[in-house]
Amino acid sequence: MHRKPIRHFTLAAVAAASVLFAAAAAAGVPHRSGGASVEEFTELRRLASEHSLKLVLAARGSGAYLADVDVTVRALDSGDVLLQHRTEGPLLLASLPPGRYEVIASFADVLPGAPDTVRRVLEVPRSGLAQAVLYFDTGDQVAPDSPPAFRLN
Repeated sequence: MHRKPIRHFTLAAVAAASVLFAAAAAAGVPHRSGGASVEEFTELRRLASEHSLKLVLAARGSGAYLADVDVTVRALDSGDVLLQHRTEGPLLLASLPPGRYEVIASFADVLPGAPDTVRRVLEVPRSGLAQAVLYFDTGDQVAPDSPPAFRLN
């Protein structure tokens, strides 16, 4: 007797998730980027728990934070591009439905001969936060007088 309601609930949940995913693809995924100031960086770190994806963009070696990185998020199952954004700081938060995604990040100011594009496959869980740090070979260093919030390493 309980099987039928559970079955309907499951089908309804799948349908709702499909509608949510389609709406996200059509309307764009809610997201925020920034962190260029200590206050903004702290605020975005606080807001991370309200999103399902957190990306940190940094220079390999020094951990210097980067801005103006072009990020594309593509759903692996459908190939749909859900997000295209040039970051305004080292943090990007996005509210994606659960699933597997390819994140493609490009940064123009890399060292000669270094790749300017980083690709990563990420799994966004049903609850919690998927996180990744994407590194680029830029040669950038962290200034000795930079606040601790601006040091990844």
